Amino acid sequence: MRVLFIVYPSHAHFWPAVPLAWGLQSAGHEVRVATHARFEGSVTAAGLTPVGLGDASVDEARTRPDARAPAHPEEVLRYADALGLDEQGREHWIAYYQWLLNPISDYIRTDLPYADELIDFARQWKPDLVIWDPTFACGPFAARACGAAHARMLIGPDILAWSLDRLAERGTELLAAGLSPNPQVELMTPLAEKYGMEIDDELLYGQWSMDPMPPGMVLPTSTTTLAMRYVPYNGAEAFPRWLTDRPERPRVALSLGESTRRFIKGDWGRTPMILEAVADLDVELVATLNEPQLEGVDRIPDNVRVIEWVPLTHLMPTCSALIHHGGIGTFAAPAAMRVPQIVCDTGETLMMRPVEVDPRGPGDGTYRVGFEFGISEDVVEKVTSWELPAKKLEATLTADYVVARGAGLRLNHRTTSVEDIRRMITAVVEDPSFQRGARDVRESWLAMPSPADVVPLLEGMTAERR
Repeated sequence: MRVLFIVYPSHAHFWPAVPLAWGLQSAGHEVRVATHARFEGSVTAAGLTPVGLGDASVDEARTRPDARAPAHPEEVLRYADALGLDEQGREHWIAYYQWLLNPISDYIRTDLPYADELIDFARQWKPDLVIWDPTFACGPFAARACGAAHARMLIGPDILAWSLDRLAERGTELLAAGLSPNPQVELMTPLAEKYGMEIDDELLYGQWSMDPMPPGMVLPTSTTTLAMRYVPYNGAEAFPRWLTDRPERPRVALSLGESTRRFIKGDWGRTPMILEAVADLDVELVATLNEPQLEGVDRIPDNVRVIEWVPLTHLMPTCSALIHHGGIGTFAAPAAMRVPQIVCDTGETLMMRPVEVDPRGPGDGTYRVGFEFGISEDVVEKVTSWELPAKKLEATLTADYVVARGAGLRLNHRTTSVEDIRRMITAVVEDPSFQRGARDVRESWLAMPSPADVVPLLEGMTAERR
């Protein structure tokens, strides 16, 4: 069969889909990956065939100055009140309404070429199955236009479906509060009208969802899901020769993920504390940080090796622990290789708050529409920037899971001293209970079907639903 993957042009979104694409391709199926034309090189580097959308010389949609900005906190909270959400539910809602709706809006715009080109390709190539990134929301339109079966490929907890379920439950209360009963439907309506399609649950949720989250990290939703092991893949990179040598002392890795390294400078003061903490320890720290992330670091200790990038799949087998930002993709590598973890989580709200800033300034801890990925347009005197929480979107969920299973500890750099961080690293490296917890996490990971295991299931579901 023919399978079309549709992914947001970001490694954090593409890499989780690669093992499944390989599994389908190895089983003899034709596989294509549709994404922004600027991202084609990353697809070919993974051994897959890209379908470039748009012009490679034009900036990706999220970097446009007219890209959708986050909703104002007052609007976010009006919805939370009308939805009757508890504290945890409010955080899920903030993640959806302030964070996820922004990329969702990018590739369903009727004034940009991406949706039209994708639908045209689907009609011509006629895939049997479309597997689409939930943030690339024109994917289900392409599937419907060619009659393909289609599924969402989740890369984290299904906050989108959880939020859509809440909207469906509280439509009367939302209308009474003067709020749209479904803001995502509003975003999708122009494209639906253009192609004469009705927005139903399949266009919102997919016919089913590929869910890589282990038990204990899955959000309850109304969707049909197919569990699949999150096999870590961090890009096609040469294996560093120094990793072939056995480390002389325990090796600890520090990784703050692949995505925020593009626009978060200084790491909110967290990295300087961690480097100071390891300076007097009998460990080797491998810190995979770029120059912006190292802003504010006055000294690199002698036992710290700073390298801008090395795939965690290369690094983890040599490590005794990983300190990381709580991203699901980063969590997956130590989980697969039974490595204990220290998960950075401040426990604060995910709410972004608008601030007026000098666009020529450093922008520490802020996000600016049109300035992501190191790209900036002609600057003006003031721009609206969004102050970000000092944590990853799913950091609390990841930290809760790791701590509950005894596989590591939570690091809140806002409340923890350098000496406490030092004791924390020592404990995770030396206490055998954390090794046992990491083994338990790996066993749970192994119990899930692999990408190769789910290929026959996808074949059957596609035959039923296309």
